[in-house]
Amino acid sequence: MTTSRRTPLTRPSLTALLALLLLVCSTGLAGGAQARASAPASTTASTASTAAAAAAPTVRLGAQFHGLWAEWDDASRARALDAMKANGVTALRVDVAWSMIEPRRGAYDYGWGVPHIDRLFAMAQQRGFRVLATLYLTPSWANGGKGDRVMPDDVRDYAKVAGFAAGRWKSVEAWQVWNEPNAKAFLNPPDPVAYTKLLRAAYPAIKAANPSARVVFGGTEYVDTEWIKRAYDAGAGPFFDVMAVHPYPGDAAAPPERASDGNKWWLTETPKLMALMKSRGDAGKSIWYTELGWSAHSNTSSTPIWARGVSEAQQADYLVRTLRLVQSSYPQVSRVYWYTSRDKATGDIHQDRFGLLRRDFSPRPVLLAAGCLYKNRC
Repeated sequence: MTTSRRTPLTRPSLTALLALLLLVCSTGLAGGAQARASAPASTTASTASTAAAAAAPTVRLGAQFHGLWAEWDDASRARALDAMKANGVTALRVDVAWSMIEPRRGAYDYGWGVPHIDRLFAMAQQRGFRVLATLYLTPSWANGGKGDRVMPDDVRDYAKVAGFAAGRWKSVEAWQVWNEPNAKAFLNPPDPVAYTKLLRAAYPAIKAANPSARVVFGGTEYVDTEWIKRAYDAGAGPFFDVMAVHPYPGDAAAPPERASDGNKWWLTETPKLMALMKSRGDAGKSIWYTELGWSAHSNTSSTPIWARGVSEAQQADYLVRTLRLVQSSYPQVSRVYWYTSRDKATGDIHQDRFGLLRRDFSPRPVLLAAGCLYKNRC
C-alpha cells in the first residue's frame, strides 16, 4: 500500500444484525447486556443466528499480516492470528523481503532471516491459514545499490530466490511476484514490460520447486487495466495463475459500490478487468483483491480526498457490502484480503487506522462483523 490513496446493496436482516453488533461493541459488555435485555435472549440469539447463516458469503476473507516486521514477536503474532482466526479470517498475505532471505548473493541467512520466516509460516500453518507470500524488495547486491524498489539487474537472481522460497516453505499456498508494480513507490520505474520479464523468470522457478504453488500477479495499485493490458501484451498471460489488484477507492471514504467514472481507482472497475482477462483467454483464472480497506478516523477541512477516513461503523459496513457486491456481481473474484490485520504506528493517522485490530489488539467492529458473517459469532 502506498502512502497516498486517492445505489448500495442492502439487506435489511444484515443491516439490523450489524447495528446490533456495533451497539454491543460501542457500549462494552455491560452496555451490550442492557441492549439485549429489551428482547428475550433466545429470540435475539435465534434472529442473529438465522441472519448470519443466510448472509454467510462464499468469498474467502484474508488479511494483510505484517508479521515479519520488527515490532512483532511470537506472542503478539499468536494473539493477532488467534483473533483473526476466531472471526472468520482464513487467509493471510505476508510480505517477505528478498534481502531477509538472501542478504548477499548466494548466501541465504540461516542465522536469522530464514528461521524467522520459518516460525511465522509454522504459526500460520498450525492455525490452518492459507498463506500468500509477497516476495519483493531488491537487495543492494542485485542491482548495484540502486534501491530496493528498483528491479534486479538480472531477473534470474530473483527467480533463484523465488525457487528457494517456494521449495523451503511448501506450506505457502501462493507466491505473489512483487507488490504494486504499477506504482513508483514499489517498482521504480513502474514498467510493465520489465515486470513481465520478472514474472516470466519467477514462474517456472516457483513451479519447479513446488508444482502445487500458485503464482499471483503483482497486485496493482487500483484496478489498473491499462497497465495490466501492457503486461499481457508483453507476454505475461501464461506466467501467473491468479490475477490480483488493490481496489482502494480514489475517494478514500467512498463506499464499495461507488459507480466508476472510467478511472482505475474504483472497485467497480472490476468488470473491465474481467473483460480484459476474457479477451486474453484468462476468464477461468481467479481474481484476488490482495489489498482492500478503509481507514477509521475523523477528517478535517484540509484532509485530502485520498486520505479521508470513515467511522468504525462505516468501516465494518463497507467490508460486509464489499463481500456482498463481489459475491453477487463479480464471480471471478474469489478472495478479498483486508488491509491490514492490526493498526500501524507510523504517525500518519490515515495509514495507521486500517486495522482489524487496534494497537492494543482489541477487535474493531470490522473484525467482529467478519466473525458474525463467517463464524456466526454475533
